[in-house]
Amino acid sequence: MMDMVKTQLAIGAYAFVAWIVLYLLISTILRMWSRTSHLSKYHRAQVTESFVSGVQGVACAVVGIATVSACRHDVMGAKYPLSLYYSSIGTAYFIYDLWAMFMSHYPKKAYVGPISFLMSYFKKNILMVLHHIAIIFVLFPSLVYYSSMGDFFCGCFFCTELSTPFVNARVILSRLGLKNSKLYVVNGLVMLTVFAMCRVALFPLMYAAYLSQQTIAPSHIQALLSVPLRCHLSCLVVLAPQIYWLNLMVKGAMAVLRKDASSLVDKDD
Repeated sequence: MMDMVKTQLAIGAYAFVAWIVLYLLISTILRMWSRTSHLSKYHRAQVTESFVSGVQGVACAVVGIATVSACRHDVMGAKYPLSLYYSSIGTAYFIYDLWAMFMSHYPKKAYVGPISFLMSYFKKNILMVLHHIAIIFVLFPSLVYYSSMGDFFCGCFFCTELSTPFVNARVILSRLGLKNSKLYVVNGLVMLTVFAMCRVALFPLMYAAYLSQQTIAPSHIQALLSVPLRCHLSCLVVLAPQIYWLNLMVKGAMAVLRKDASSLVDKDD
């Protein structure tokens, strides 16, 4: 057990350094790229954070899909070593991302005092900060170290990151001045669809997969009650902000569609 913990800590430490190095590398490239030379330090930090987040999203989703595919035959017992290793890499990323979010916010508010700045930072990002902390200290430990369930469920949580590249592409396109382009609209629609599938609909599908293979309990209700409370709470902690963000995305998409519709009416007039 101690050897596994040491291995996981070593992987996490190396991964944390790798995420920082990737951030600094992309930041340097953006400073040299003429297309982003006009961006403020604040906006460039946002684009850099979005690029790194997109890389993590792709990597995490690939691991998740591989884990689900390998363990779908036995959702309660099958193990997949890659999911265990990536749990340390993912934890390191979310720790790094707290710093990256801070860097994205800092240049804009650098003129205020340190206490006022920290209050402003947490007030603006409180939901995202709590989301990261829950993943670091609740979700990953409960899935990897304190759960007797198979890695299928860990893979499902990894699959939620499939929407991340599209979310970050939206930020990047906006900062590059392409917010009114067709590419931005198409990416937004794909983002909304993938987000709804991978971050909201995935949860009932995950429970359905469990119930479909549950033969010990005499009923589905009793099968659900037999699941440890921490598992239900972990799902709720992750799902709640997803529903909130999906609601914001739907409102944003409706606003864009209404704007496009009104533009067509004006042209016809």
